[in-house]
Amino acid sequence: MEIRWKTYNYINHPFGDLVWHLFWGIIVGIFIVYSIVFHDFWGLVISAIALIFFFHPLFYEPRILDITLGENGFYINNNFYSWEKFYAFEIFTNSYRKYIFLFPKNFSFGLHFPLEEFFVSEQEIKEFVSRYLKEVQGEVPLSDRLYRFFYI
Repeated sequence: MEIRWKTYNYINHPFGDLVWHLFWGIIVGIFIVYSIVFHDFWGLVISAIALIFFFHPLFYEPRILDITLGENGFYINNNFYSWEKFYAFEIFTNSYRKYIFLFPKNFSFGLHFPLEEFFVSEQEIKEFVSRYLKEVQGEVPLSDRLYRFFYI
């Protein structure tokens, strides 16, 4: 058995917001001035790279994710992840969308991706993933919740 759906990695992001540009422009500007005043070459290089990452539109274009859950693991686009690398899962929401968060067994970052209830129900996902991982509640790290607060 296999469950499959497609979704966008995010549907709204703060990059188009004026406050976003002002905040990061000021932060990066401070680092550039600091690097010039204190002759910090690497600080200047990192600040220039940060300018590209924070302001180039290529980095905030939404992408379509093709998600497939199977018996051996799951695919996100063409990247395979085995169920054996994770020990638990949680479905959480940010008031707009629901996400599946997978907790890794080793010291690593968790993995989360959007759940499109238009194509597949939350209950169906819970029943399927519960075969391989245990379900937990309220354990998604604050950093991931904040990330999905800004990147809806």
